[in-house]
Amino acid sequence: MRKFAVLVLALLCSYNATGAPVELATPQGVIVGDQQGTVASFKSIPFATPPVGNRRWKAPEPAPAWTGKRAATNFSPACAQLPYPQNSVFSRAHFPGSEDCLYLNVWTPQSNDNKPLPVMVWIHGGALTRGTGATSIYEGTNLAHKGVVVVTINYRLGAFGYMAHPELSSESAEGSSGNYGTLDQIAALKWVQNNIATFGGDPKNVTIFGESAGSWSVNHLTASPLAAGLFHKAIGQSGAKFEPMPLLKKAANNIASAESVGRQFSKHLGAENIQQLRNLTAEDILAGFDGFKTQGFSQPNVDGYVFPDHIANIYKRGEQNKVPLILGSNADEGKSLMPPPTDKEKSLQYFKDSGGEHSEELLRVYDFEQDSMAASYAFLRDMVFTWNMSEWASLAASSGQDTWLYYFSFAPPAPMDGKLGAYHAAEIRYVFNNEHIVFGDGETNEAEKKLGKQLSDYWVNFAKTGVPSAMGYPQWTRYSSDSKSYMRFDNELKLELDLLPTKLNVVRKVQAAAWE
Repeated sequence: MRKFAVLVLALLCSYNATGAPVELATPQGVIVGDQQGTVASFKSIPFATPPVGNRRWKAPEPAPAWTGKRAATNFSPACAQLPYPQNSVFSRAHFPGSEDCLYLNVWTPQSNDNKPLPVMVWIHGGALTRGTGATSIYEGTNLAHKGVVVVTINYRLGAFGYMAHPELSSESAEGSSGNYGTLDQIAALKWVQNNIATFGGDPKNVTIFGESAGSWSVNHLTASPLAAGLFHKAIGQSGAKFEPMPLLKKAANNIASAESVGRQFSKHLGAENIQQLRNLTAEDILAGFDGFKTQGFSQPNVDGYVFPDHIANIYKRGEQNKVPLILGSNADEGKSLMPPPTDKEKSLQYFKDSGGEHSEELLRVYDFEQDSMAASYAFLRDMVFTWNMSEWASLAASSGQDTWLYYFSFAPPAPMDGKLGAYHAAEIRYVFNNEHIVFGDGETNEAEKKLGKQLSDYWVNFAKTGVPSAMGYPQWTRYSSDSKSYMRFDNELKLELDLLPTKLNVVRKVQAAAWE
């Protein structure tokens, strides 16, 4: 794992490319970006006023216009965040962070055709506590070559993005607090509606897509009435939230209220009120967050405004933003997220703590006695990812949405000679057709090149037409409660039926118990 942590730096480090300067007059002002070949890029475009000082923990406001020419060749800082632990497989080289981070980046083909192009807006992952839209595997040139405009965004993270507090709720005209990161994402989508035509994009054909917490975010946006009409298709890669969410003001389902967690955090930092919290530096907030042992700032809350109810309930009532969906997850998600579970007793306790009255059934269907390590990895995969994505597909399809489900089981040859299998985030390089970005001194093989073309074609054609299809590739049929069809992405593409039914049937029981 340590070797993987070092190698992954080459993949995830941020970058700034330079090419021939290109000017563009936008509604905000003139920007000067780069053109390399037939694709122009414009980086660090503000979509909201910096949320600093007394704007900390407030809803985003539109960015003002500027005079003169604004350089758009370098990325903005990432949103303020703590680095990944050094032993994390997602550890990466340091990239500057700041509260002044609400910027986005655009890649657009340069052609003489005036027909508006489909737009694909990428939302990065990182548990809603880390990440940036400026990592190398999100570089949008290769997707733009296929005839789409690509946008990557930043949004507030951790305590800056998801801390609720009674005083903040009182400040808000809607009586809401804590969902600032989601509001930033909505603000970015509003920017797209108002500005993307200048870049050659079609504001009436916007696809949002994301992985991990980026996929959580896609899931959140499909459930928020504030995002209605801002996008027209959605792709979720390994992330959704159909478990109970925190409520803003009340504890429920054994989850503390979001406001109570905010009060605890304020006390932890020695602040008596919000103004004192706002007087602290970003470094103070991050240091406090580092020592604050709670998951309360890595998820939104049911506030009656951004989220009128639990996402699960919104979908069960069919009240979500109904757009075509591609949804899926990977076969070995847990291997890059969980330390090797070599202690069999601890693994057994993990099953018992998570499974409750269903733990014995879980131990049986996951073949725990045969291989406790493999069982632990598979159970984590299904509890956190496979079930959520399957539940999302089932509820959406039941509401009449065009829905396609996938399962990514291709094991990249690097790192660790493929021993991590289809690990969490493994598919991103291929989705962006950036399979040439490799770990360490590795080389891209022919199977990776083939898969990169296939996945990116499916994704781009979905953005163009609402159907993931491509000439010469297997037909990907829609998911339904009857067929439960899904596409397996591996060395060969194959349409299969009913993903992991025995395991997911038991996991479904465990998840249902969380609502009791």
